[in-house]
Amino acid sequence: MATKVLAPAKLNLVLKVLAKRPDGYHELFTIFQKVTLFDELILALTPEKEITLETRGEVPTGEDNLCVRAAKLYQARTNKIFGLKIRLTKKIPMAAGLGGGSSDAAAVLKFLNQHFGALSQEELMALGRRLGADVPFFLSPYSTALGRGIGEILSPWPTFPAWYVVVCPEVRISTAWAYQNLRLTTPCELPNYEPDQPLWHQGLVNDFEPLIFAAYPEIGRWKRRLKELGAKEALLSGSGASVFGVFEALEEAKKTYLNLKDEGVKVFLVTNHIPAKGGE
Repeated sequence: MATKVLAPAKLNLVLKVLAKRPDGYHELFTIFQKVTLFDELILALTPEKEITLETRGEVPTGEDNLCVRAAKLYQARTNKIFGLKIRLTKKIPMAAGLGGGSSDAAAVLKFLNQHFGALSQEELMALGRRLGADVPFFLSPYSTALGRGIGEILSPWPTFPAWYVVVCPEVRISTAWAYQNLRLTTPCELPNYEPDQPLWHQGLVNDFEPLIFAAYPEIGRWKRRLKELGAKEALLSGSGASVFGVFEALEEAKKTYLNLKDEGVKVFLVTNHIPAKGGE
């Protein structure tokens, strides 16, 4: 029997890059937010003992796809023998800083572990970390979370009501390129956010903005446009290329969304995604 799973996108409400680690990764201070923009996966275990992927939308197929890699990694880790048919409908733009591939991988891992029950939540999170630094967040039950380490050390953060207008310019940014070219400031001061009030009242920050806006000025222009249209705050998500504006009133968010849609850019209107207990 096939199961439909929705894999949410994420925004980084805060992203501070603290230092480069000996293993080549970077030490982060980030606050993740799941939002109501979803990839759709139809997953079915099969007797054929092979993993197949059918895609709709622009997405890599075969061994490079994180869904396939997630299923094979689960097989190798648990010694479970199974076939899996994956049908992926891609709605989250790629290379946009929204975590779509990581979310898809997490959805596959969750589905398999719900069926086989071979791994504890802690073991599943460790497995997800091998696929990508954002995967543990998507495996977590949190809507909003503070991420430390490379983003995999998670603790819950309060979720405040908000609407987000997410602008996705027709630009693809390599995360590896962004980290390679980022200039780290020394010493790097940790932000001191109070958890009892919305982050956008305290100042959002993303250390990638100077680099990305210098290399791709149009992305910076979209951030300024969001502020012109009334966003409480606007910020680059991840290493880009998407930028988002924060709104506390739905009507203001809708008005901005429609204005930007008329300006011909890919734009989404989303809110916080609150995972159901036991899954998304």
